[in-house]
Amino acid sequence: MARMLLIVLVVFGMSCARFEKSSQTTAPSFEQIHKIDVHAHIFEYSPQLSAMLRSNNASIVNVCNRGRDGSLEQMHEIARDMFQREPDLYPFASSFDLTHIEDLNYKNQVIAWLDHVYRDGAVMTKIWKEVGMEVRRQDGTFVLPDDPIFDPIYEFLAARGKPLMAHIADPIDGWLPLDPKSPHYGYFSNHPEFHFYNKPAYPSHAALMAARDHILDKHPRLVVIGAHLGSLERDLDALGKRLDKYPNFYVDCAARTRDLTLQPRDKVRKFFIKYQDRILYGVDMTWKPFRQSRQPTDQQRSNFVANLEKRYRADYAFYAGLGKIQYDGREIEALALPPKILEKFYNQNARRIILQQRPH
Repeated sequence: MARMLLIVLVVFGMSCARFEKSSQTTAPSFEQIHKIDVHAHIFEYSPQLSAMLRSNNASIVNVCNRGRDGSLEQMHEIARDMFQREPDLYPFASSFDLTHIEDLNYKNQVIAWLDHVYRDGAVMTKIWKEVGMEVRRQDGTFVLPDDPIFDPIYEFLAARGKPLMAHIADPIDGWLPLDPKSPHYGYFSNHPEFHFYNKPAYPSHAALMAARDHILDKHPRLVVIGAHLGSLERDLDALGKRLDKYPNFYVDCAARTRDLTLQPRDKVRKFFIKYQDRILYGVDMTWKPFRQSRQPTDQQRSNFVANLEKRYRADYAFYAGLGKIQYDGREIEALALPPKILEKFYNQNARRIILQQRPH
């Protein structure tokens, strides 16, 4: 009898293991899962874009960024218009001015602006890497993201329950010699102003990471979303330590999925499983025709929409697929994330943290 019971338990255990493996790897189809791209910069209303998003069960959070190039109000107006046209597709985030940081009334000006954009429907606020890497005081010193000038603004965000999307620094590659094998070689080759190798006058990557940590230390009520895997895409261990330490810290994977495909598959998968409530999906595609002297052609618009859909599908194959896949011309092994984690990553975390909605 005891032997029979043992056999039954072993068989039952094997069956459960097979069921668990099956349930862990059977992902929804691409169209079935709602995809919220929390990090987009698309500033032109396009029926073609809307149709693509709806057919693929996707939506975006349209993020205004750069606070010192004179385009902030224009971006806000375009993002607000897109939101008013189709609020389920185009929730938006604003930013704030960085050109008058030494004005005596600066904090009140920014708070009044943010109050205005929140009344218009903005769901969060973005601070871009220009803080820490470009913005300086009149005496030439850099303004870092944890500068006391921003403390009243961060406290205002926390009091209003609005997250801060913080693009602090860049990949560590920006402080290393140019490497053609780096996924960011093209960017730093084309943007030498952000390549700080052998430029000791600029803040280091470590200093910028410490500044963001200091924000989290000073403002524990403030929800901070570290854009681009918190600029720690090459060091998931360091990122994990921060997620462990700061319960108000989250990250998106915008423009960093390729970095993840270059790392050990099992390590990346374990990271997503452990921090399944802390990671959000994003792509960081940009479309800003208002900056161009010539309006884009219909073909250019079509190409942008097609490329965005292609990126969504390629990313989903990596995160949800099983076995070997092609990604950016390389053969890699997909993560095969469990369905419940895919739902959190692709929509539930964004609803809870940014849109402040109950998960469906």
